[in-house]
Amino acid sequence: MVYTREALVEKCYAGEKFKYLFFWKPTITEGEITESCLGQWWMCPFAVDGVTYSCAEQYMMAEKARLFHDEAMLDKIMNTNYPKEMKAYGRAVQNFHDEVWESKAYSIVKKGNIAKFSQNPELWNYLKQSKNRILVEASPRDRIWGIGLGASNPDAQNPVKWRGRNLLGFALMEVRDILLEREQREHGNLPEQGKQEQGDLPEQKKKREHGNTVIYQKRDKQGLTEEEFLASYDADHFVRPSVATDMVIFTITEEKEENYRKLSEKNLSVLLIRRGIHPFLGCWALPGGFIRPDETAEHAARRELQEETGLSQVYLEQLYTFTEPARDPRTWVISCSYMALIDCSKIRLQAGDDADNAQWFKVTYRLLSEKKDYPEAGRLLVKTQQYELLLSPQDNEGKDDDADMETIILRAILQKTVTKTEEMEKVEYTLLENDGLAFDHAKIIVCAIERLRGKVEYTGLALHLMPEEFTLTQLQQAYEVILGKTLLKPAFRRKIAGLVEETNHYTENEGHRPSRLFRRKWEE
Repeated sequence: MVYTREALVEKCYAGEKFKYLFFWKPTITEGEITESCLGQWWMCPFAVDGVTYSCAEQYMMAEKARLFHDEAMLDKIMNTNYPKEMKAYGRAVQNFHDEVWESKAYSIVKKGNIAKFSQNPELWNYLKQSKNRILVEASPRDRIWGIGLGASNPDAQNPVKWRGRNLLGFALMEVRDILLEREQREHGNLPEQGKQEQGDLPEQKKKREHGNTVIYQKRDKQGLTEEEFLASYDADHFVRPSVATDMVIFTITEEKEENYRKLSEKNLSVLLIRRGIHPFLGCWALPGGFIRPDETAEHAARRELQEETGLSQVYLEQLYTFTEPARDPRTWVISCSYMALIDCSKIRLQAGDDADNAQWFKVTYRLLSEKKDYPEAGRLLVKTQQYELLLSPQDNEGKDDDADMETIILRAILQKTVTKTEEMEKVEYTLLENDGLAFDHAKIIVCAIERLRGKVEYTGLALHLMPEEFTLTQLQQAYEVILGKTLLKPAFRRKIAGLVEETNHYTENEGHRPSRLFRRKWEE
């Protein structure tokens, strides 16, 4: 069967003859089903996804309002019993985009009519009896869903002369074929190649044979195969968020030391960029960007890492997924965050297209207060902690604006709430104060700090922050700045003995006796 005007015209030119069934306005005679039942305005209840509609027009206009997220107009459409008003409300839907609607409308109409005719047996009997006729909406005013001609116009019998596309007529013809095949299958009247073999489940149909393997396709409660379901599925039925990736890139930096006999002070530092666009213009943010349709979250994270640092082969792990609807003022943006550990001596910073500066910031993270409550007599523990996050810029050699950076201190106060029972533990972070950081990036940085502190206690994670060769003192300094506390030298060296190995190299040009250099021990 043909389902487009173009295909129909081509067959007409080839000499094929067709019979037509015209319909348009609902003209209801008591107790009689007429061709008007094919129209969208014919009143008959049916349900789709648990929602009941009074006619196909109401379903079509309701889906239009949902597609463009107009809840106010959706309420009006669902609360009227007059198809003319439904159509008018549908035309008033806000944020309407013609190309989007054109790409979705046909599938919406087809899905609604499958429900309409499958749930109303008397209407299905009428549609079924139309057999192989070409169904035509003979609306003289509608050139999309109708033919732009009335049924009495002689040109209505000639598809070549139609002024419209007759989308509703062709959609109904598809519905007729889908329901007819379903009925034949249920009664065992399918042609030989479509019959079920003995023992097949009733909700399955044979799709094709591949060698000696028979492949079946299941049908859902609405009688749709997966192909039919996907063809009519409307991805815009639910609100879809944008998805981004944000990178917490840690390194160990050194303070300049004028006395060459003293060891340089080490700092845990995080890479931030100053935003050059709205929103949060001029504020500092984590490197990141939106995930492209052809990449995974990890691919996007590694791309951002490469763009900001020029490195790709570094330690990278997924941190957390931040989903709060109000975290980005533009729209609902889900952030899939990652933590990367790098040796800053290998890179030269370069700001991306949407930033006007890239800078290492020294991280200071300290506990301000802690309170414990037992609201259920020992069965529930609620621990509330407040932390201060301070970020101050480090010297970047070659930067022209380092003098301007000296006065910048980024500060945030966060509350960490830990709720514990015997069965579960829940951790929540709340941003109480924020000065200078964009979005909720202070919260992401804190999550990364706590992840790093937690894992460095029982893994060799800190070694990813070190250069290829280092002294044990330098490694201890790195552990201390991560953990925020001083470590006993003997205990530390026993702890990391299995993680490092000696080299034959020593430090040079130092103001003290040369120290042996070590490197990370790789597992065989």
